[in-house]
Order: sequence, then structure tokens, then C-alpha cells
Amino acid sequence: NVQRPRGWGAQWRHAGDHCYFVLQKENSDTMDVLGQIARKLRVKPRAFGTAGTKDKRGITVQRCSAHRIDHKRLIGIGRQLRGVQLGNFSYGAEELRLGQLAGNRFCIVLRYVQGADENGLEPVLEALRNTGFINYYGMQRFGTQSISSHTVGIAVLKADWPLVIDLIMRPRPGDNNEAARALYMQGDFAGALRAMPGRSAVAERAVLQAFVNAGDSTNAMAAFGAIPRNLRLMYVHAYQSFVWNAATSLRISLFGVSGAVPGDLVIKAKGLSLAGADAEADADADNGTQVASDTEPTLVTVANAHEYTIYDVVLPLPGWAVRYPEHQVQNVYKELMDNDGLSPASMDKHPMKEYRLAGAYRHVVVRPRDFTHQWMRFTDDTVALTQSDSDKIDGKPLPVSVPEGIHVALKLAFDLPSSSYATMLLRELMRKETAAGHQSTLSSSNKAN
Repeated sequence: NVQRPRGWGAQWRHAGDHCYFVLQKENSDTMDVLGQIARKLRVKPRAFGTAGTKDKRGITVQRCSAHRIDHKRLIGIGRQLRGVQLGNFSYGAEELRLGQLAGNRFCIVLRYVQGADENGLEPVLEALRNTGFINYYGMQRFGTQSISSHTVGIAVLKADWPLVIDLIMRPRPGDNNEAARALYMQGDFAGALRAMPGRSAVAERAVLQAFVNAGDSTNAMAAFGAIPRNLRLMYVHAYQSFVWNAATSLRISLFGVSGAVPGDLVIKAKGLSLAGADAEADADADNGTQVASDTEPTLVTVANAHEYTIYDVVLPLPGWAVRYPEHQVQNVYKELMDNDGLSPASMDKHPMKEYRLAGAYRHVVVRPRDFTHQWMRFTDDTVALTQSDSDKIDGKPLPVSVPEGIHVALKLAFDLPSSSYATMLLRELMRKETAAGHQSTLSSSNKAN
């Protein structure tokens, strides 16, 4: 029998249930944009699939899938969204799932470079190209608000659903949704939903909509379940990332980055090749620099240490199915998780299957691939210094350096494995905070001078 897609009068005549498309967006994150598209199409956000989420900051391009949504509808919606372009439509049988990508290509422009020139920075750029950087999770993994994503993740892992909702919905300093949160605290869920912006508050709107539909706020677990799955999992993955960052800091502090040491765990680095993990079954494992929990690492000993490099060294994201290093770093997992009322061994005991985390392995140090740089001069800071994909399609000329420009910029281009953060590479280069608020302050200061 031929099924009709929801909200569409014509018969479904395509070769597969999923419409693939390329999404280019500016100044929005992936979940926000797909949430907007879903609301305009009157479908649930889970109708869309992606291999990963892209940050709000920048112009990003990624492939997405839409379940039984005709490309003509997507074209129409794309024209209504600011800073969003959709294209390159095709059809297939499989949904895109988290982790189904080999890596990411970055082109980043650092404007207003001061106190350094080409000769002075060349050794640092060479070190990044040849040696790489510590593979920390970037600050965007944990959110930019006073209540971090990993704090919510702790409550999720403890199945404390009222606390989960409170952490997501409570007022917080510097928040732009103060009026909506105040209405929520007063019990006016419908008013709070009307006041809550649609683009930047996907989780909050989902919770409020669930409370409005239910007529009360008694079922916190169901309200949290109304949040799109990728966003729900983001909270628990943020906690794993928090623990991993702490363990990595201790590993580097104790043993440095010169090579593998006895007690380390190693998995031969594969660069940008897909690791082949089943991202649905083991969603806490990305590909690229993260390897699924069913991959058995090798324990480094005095006898075999010479066979491995620092690029092979991995540390586990905490879970019930991973192995832990056999030196002092092992203790940080137990101590840190004990303080949060959790333990690695208990991570398969959660009452809900999707929050039973098997864990994964992540390489401690990574190197960028195809790393290039270009010095440029400019005067007008509104003129682009690089091309977006749509600029290339539209035939816009490649931006060039202005020899008489009064400001200096450094343009970087490189590939990173999936789940590695360009902000961590930039931190090694700039030796400065890469959070959005700090960078905005620097930009404002430079424009004023």
C-alpha cells in the first residue's frame, strides 16, 4: 500500500523513505534550525536525522535526512528561514544517524592579529601541523550558561527527573529568557511557552509544551522525554566529556605528551576514517577520535611501550563496558564520579535503557590534516575574507588580501576527525579563552581602537 506522508496530499513516489538534503546555516545551531523547520512543517523534530550537530558560531554546512518529507516542502520552508539554505536533495532508505561522518573541514579567519607576524607565529603553526594538540572537549560541549549541560547530565544519570526539569527551566544570571522563566516559576506554562523564543530554547519549549498538553507539571520524566533525543543525550554525553577532560588533564600533568607510558591504554590512531561504530546502539561513542566500547584497547607495558606513540593513547569516557588505565589516572574516574553520586560500574543500572552508557575511548592527542594558513590584510571588517559554499555556487569571487589594509588577519584551513574541536586547536594557537563571550569582547575592543 502506498502511504501518504503527513501533511502532504500527494502520493509518496520517491525511491526511499528519507529525503537527504544539505543544510547551510549561519548564527544558529543545528537543533534550533531543524526545530524551526519541524514546527513550520507540523512534524516532530525526530523526523530529521543528522550525523552530528554544528555550532551556532559561523557558517556551517552538513547533510541531513527527513523522514517522508518531500523536497518541495523543504524548499518552500527554506525560503522562509533567515540565514538558512537547503539544497542538493536526494532520496534513500536509511536515516542519517549520530556519528555517521569521518570528520569536519574548517576554514577559520582570525581577525585583528596583533603582537605577532608571519615569522613569529610560524613555529607555532608548524607545531600544530606536525605535533597536534590535546583533544579536549570544547566549552561548547558544556553550554554557555551558568547551569552547564554536564550538571543536567548528572541529574539525568541519577534519574532525578524533577531536578532535571528544575535545572533546565529555573532562572539563571545573564539569560535572555528571563520573562518566560518567571512565568514558568509562577505556574503559567502557556504564558511561558508564548514568551519563550523558538530558536534558542528547544529544550525549554519542549518541556513547556508537554506541561501545557498535560495540564500540570507532575510528570517530569515525560516532560524531559518530550525534548528531542539528540538533545537529551547531549546532557549525559556532556557529563562523560567533563570526566574525560579531567582525566586527560591529570594524564598530561603526570606523564606529558612525549609518548605512551606503562599503564596507558592504546588503540592505533586511524585519522579521519570511520570507526564503524553503531551510533544508535552505542550512542555515547562518536567516530573519528572516539572509538566504540566494543573495541578492545591494548595495555601498554615496559616491554611494548616502544611500539606506540602519544597519538595511539586513549582514555575512556566513563561507562560500564570500558577498560580503565592502570596507573594513577584510573583514580580520577572513581573520585570524581563518587563526588557526584555516580560510579562507572553503575552506568548500566539506569531505569531507562537509552541512558545506560557503555562508554567509549577517545584519543588524547590529535593532529589536523591538510592544515594550511594564509596571512591577509583588510580595512573593512564587514567584508568577508573567506567563501561559504553558497558563495562558491553563486560564483562570488574569492576574497583577496588588501595590501594597504590597516588590519591583519590569519586564515586557517584544516580537517579534524569527528568529535574533535577546532576551538581547542585555536586555544593552542592563541593562548586565549575561546568562549563566545570572551571573543565578542575582544572583537568589540578591536573595532573601537
